[in-house]
Amino acid sequence: MRLRNILSLIIAVMALQSHALDVTNTAGNLHQAITDLNITTLKVTGTMDANDFYFIANGLRQLITVDLTEVTVVPCHTAQSHYTKTDFAADELPAGTFASMGVSDVKLPKGLKCIGSAAFADCERLAQIDLPTSLEVIGDYAFTHCSALTAVTLPPSIVEVGRGAFMRCQALTSFVALPTGQLTKLGDFALMDCPALTTVKLGNAIKTVGSRAMTGTGIQALDLRASSALEEIGAWAMTLTPVTAVDLPSNLKLLGAGAFLYDESLTGISMGQRLATVGDYAFAGTSLQGNLTFEGLKTMGDYALYNTQQVTAVELPATTEQLGTRAMAGMTGLTELTSNAATPPSLGEEVWAGIIQSEIPLTVPRSSTKLYQAAPQWQEFFIPNQWLRGDVNNDGSVNISDINVIVSIILGARVDNDTMQRADVNEDGTVNISDINLLLSIILNPSSSVMLSVDTDDQLHLPDVNVMTGEQVAVEVSLDNAGDYSALQCDITLPQGLSLVACSAPEGYLLYSNSIDASTARIAIYSPETRHFSSDGPVFTLTLSADASLDTESEIILKDAVIAGGYDGWHPADCAARVNSSSHVAEMSASDGRVWTESHTLCIEVSENATAMLTTISGISRQLQLTQGVNRYDLEPGFYVVVVTGKSHKIAIQ
Repeated sequence: MRLRNILSLIIAVMALQSHALDVTNTAGNLHQAITDLNITTLKVTGTMDANDFYFIANGLRQLITVDLTEVTVVPCHTAQSHYTKTDFAADELPAGTFASMGVSDVKLPKGLKCIGSAAFADCERLAQIDLPTSLEVIGDYAFTHCSALTAVTLPPSIVEVGRGAFMRCQALTSFVALPTGQLTKLGDFALMDCPALTTVKLGNAIKTVGSRAMTGTGIQALDLRASSALEEIGAWAMTLTPVTAVDLPSNLKLLGAGAFLYDESLTGISMGQRLATVGDYAFAGTSLQGNLTFEGLKTMGDYALYNTQQVTAVELPATTEQLGTRAMAGMTGLTELTSNAATPPSLGEEVWAGIIQSEIPLTVPRSSTKLYQAAPQWQEFFIPNQWLRGDVNNDGSVNISDINVIVSIILGARVDNDTMQRADVNEDGTVNISDINLLLSIILNPSSSVMLSVDTDDQLHLPDVNVMTGEQVAVEVSLDNAGDYSALQCDITLPQGLSLVACSAPEGYLLYSNSIDASTARIAIYSPETRHFSSDGPVFTLTLSADASLDTESEIILKDAVIAGGYDGWHPADCAARVNSSSHVAEMSASDGRVWTESHTLCIEVSENATAMLTTISGISRQLQLTQGVNRYDLEPGFYVVVVTGKSHKIAIQ
């Protein structure tokens, strides 16, 4: 009896060994090296080609364990068609090689680059697959319905995962492309109907996620922010999933039709900054909540946000061009809508069906209010009058002309209701001096006024200035055609070494000033009685002080000026004045000779006859013959250099 048991064991071991085979192969000859078609374990070394794989696919149907690690796959052309192909590249596992077989452990060639279509389709015992680091392409349906496969980690070399590659892998829980990987495309249906799949990472190089790529998965949170190169998510990509939160990458441009259709658990989403196209039905029937902000949107498809009843506010960017039919229909929780597009986007039919639009405020660009009020469907919203705070005359700019309007109202002028509402700058229900005070603070704030381009020939004039270190000088600023204007504002920029001590306006005018920075001040002047400036005197006077750091030939600049008459303001060109720090009286020599100016006259006093050279600031020179005593010469205003007996003297004629 004991001997019989031993014999049975020996026979069983011999039978098992007869079903395991190691083969050293030369490409195309595997069918000759294997005579037992019932082997369950096979290890091949050497070379193989498509004919050898065709032999495995059709002849070795009992294989369970296969080791091809040391195999080199060589190209071939065969007369025998294999899945409609006769030409095969090197390092390619041909289509259908192990399809519907009972393999559970397959080790692939180290140098393999491509797994062909359906190569492991319906391998229901395959629980694990180690993909070689050389692999670049996983073909269409390569592992579809591998119902025991639990996890896939793509090597960095993978560029493309084909259509349906892992479709209906019911035990698959994790699909990971490494951040450093080269995966650029996840094909249509690639992970479709994998209900256990909860972890998906697509790497940093992914550009395209195909249609229905993750439909029917178990993904609950989808964070694609790290996939910064992703530009397109295909149609129906995530429909019928339990996803609750989605973070889209900043460069995403296209979200396909029905991408999250009826994902009823989806409550939150962050949009990419460049998302230009949201396809039909993209978020229809989801449970999105709160505010939705689209940053780069151009087109929103039909029914895109249909029945998202918990969204309370939607903001559309300036780039928006079109909203499709019923795109926001059924959004009964909507309480606020903002469109930043200057031109009302074109609309499909019944975009807001089921919503009481008249109860929802629509915020639009101030300059576009009338366009939206006249546009079909848009005009059904409540569009409040909008204006820039302080822009009383509604010209798009806050400046001194707006004060004139308030002054006129205070003095009894009758204006329309909109102007009266804008004039109530502090919104206390009345128009009075307190509104002027607030408006002045807005004007004198460097960020408040909107300065426009030059639109008048009238001009401010600032004379050239001559001032010594430690000296104060008064500079009068005049205005062409002053009789037409009653208010003025401008910015004054002073050079290093020159400071503003005081600024005064003519009698009957109020002047306010504020420092913008170390070198620039803003002033505002107006008449409480809208009195016009006098043409005979200055519109304001600057008192300036110089210190030792004042540069010779520097400039004072008046810029961003507004001059107002009535309700309107005009913008004259900037003007500048030269500043010189030389004295009006210069010592010439020890002989008490002097050089000075009297109004428009240059005075040179010498003790004996001499010759002087007079040079203008532009470089034009002429010779002066001096006689003993005081010599006088009438000159045009400006700066000059006088050279007498070898000494130079800078003088200013005002």
